[in-house]
Amino acid sequence: MNVNVPYTMGVINWINHLFKIHLKKYETELRWHYDHPEALQAKTLQELVLGNRSTRFGEDHRFSAELTQPAAFATQVPLRTYDELKPYLTRILQSENQVLTTQKVHILAKTSGTTSGESKYIPVTRDHVLSCQKGSWFTLASLHMHRHDLQIFARKNMLIGGGVHGTYPGTNLQIADISAIMIRSIPFFLRPFYIPDVYTATLPNYEEKIRIIAPLVAKESGMTMLGGVPTWNLALYQQILAITGAENLFEVWPNAQAYVHGGVNFEPYRQHYAELFPSKDFLYHDIYNASEGYFAVQDQLDKDDLLLLLNNGIYYEFIPFAAYQDGSRAAIPLAEVQKDRLYAMVISNSGGLYRYLLGDVVSFTSVHPYRIKIAGRTQEYINAFGEDLLFDNVQQALLATCAQFGVTVHDYTIAPYYIKVGNLGRHQWFVEFAGVVPPIAAFSRVLDEALQRANYNYAQKRSNDFAISQLELIVLPEGFFPRWLRERGKVGGQAKVPKLANHRRFAEDILRAFLEI
Repeated sequence: MNVNVPYTMGVINWINHLFKIHLKKYETELRWHYDHPEALQAKTLQELVLGNRSTRFGEDHRFSAELTQPAAFATQVPLRTYDELKPYLTRILQSENQVLTTQKVHILAKTSGTTSGESKYIPVTRDHVLSCQKGSWFTLASLHMHRHDLQIFARKNMLIGGGVHGTYPGTNLQIADISAIMIRSIPFFLRPFYIPDVYTATLPNYEEKIRIIAPLVAKESGMTMLGGVPTWNLALYQQILAITGAENLFEVWPNAQAYVHGGVNFEPYRQHYAELFPSKDFLYHDIYNASEGYFAVQDQLDKDDLLLLLNNGIYYEFIPFAAYQDGSRAAIPLAEVQKDRLYAMVISNSGGLYRYLLGDVVSFTSVHPYRIKIAGRTQEYINAFGEDLLFDNVQQALLATCAQFGVTVHDYTIAPYYIKVGNLGRHQWFVEFAGVVPPIAAFSRVLDEALQRANYNYAQKRSNDFAISQLELIVLPEGFFPRWLRERGKVGGQAKVPKLANHRRFAEDILRAFLEI
């Protein structure tokens, strides 16, 4: 067996023996989520409050044993956005200790999200890194529960993360994407099982990183598990096929078993990956993690919802999304959520975020145990005409239409086109197809019909062209969105095209860039 690691087979077998013992612990903890969810959350809240009583934030909000009760915590600690947290973050940037947590902040996780606004810098503590590592172990445990023959530490694994971006001006605090922070935290004795090396895996320039990694991993036949954001991994895999002349990646990596993905919705990429890894035995495993925490893992192979991680240093609250849109900040604890309702997520974590408005919208597919689906972002919706359109509706309609026409969409964004004298309003879709472009008129009509089935309010507004007319489809050339992001300084796994906007700022910028081609 060619593993190309500097260990004897005896050492490799010993490491795998310890690995499987370690995974059993996390498999047991995953089962606690089914039986004792409220107890896990109660313990998490207690640790966050009592462990940080002596901090500036803890003193300002009178952290005490009383605040370990959800109602008291919600009453005493107001919800905060990133901007509202800035007074405390400024203290950290001025080298003050014990501001949000008792632990020293050595690094900031950069989260640029979509193209809107400035980058955010999330404080990262040792406990926050450990929380993210624990999420990774939960991921491996979930995989192992479904596939006991995983060869993770018997062969090579490839992780493609974000980048390290230097230091914050005027401080000694490093800036990095959270995935780069996690890669750098891999124990030294496990690093020989990963490729590429830590330095290469965390280069900030993705194009450069892919150019370096492609020929390196193309020669590594012993690859077992793969991980990364689908967009960038796909670009890497296509280069590997070009280098090797292989028809699929099993010809390059015959022992590949699983791909762990997150960061973006995987469904638009599923068919691409099925062609790259043509086997029903190859596993795709979804995770939900961000700079602010490692929130959920896929625990069922035949379902695409995710198990919410409840003993991972994160305490959850939720605002009913309809109320949130009306300006409400009244959050409820996990125990009070209902199935099939939309909620804006609120988190408190071990890195020092307390009752923090994350910006994500989720729905619960189950409350025994707590499983979720990501429905979109709190700022990514369209309600220009009373249609109340969310990402979940759009994705459902788009996937169904693509399947009908046998095409794939690389990326897209949608904006309202407002009512003018003599013309109804409509939605403008800016779409970049991957490869074949379908007949635009037919695709637009079918997509509009699918959207009406997915969203009742949209159907009402479209009925007999009552309030809005059929959507308009503008086809962008291949490579447009990556170039558009790059020209705006948004490169890497954290850079994403906003899928929906209730304004035309992105749309007008895209139109200008499109006309300049």
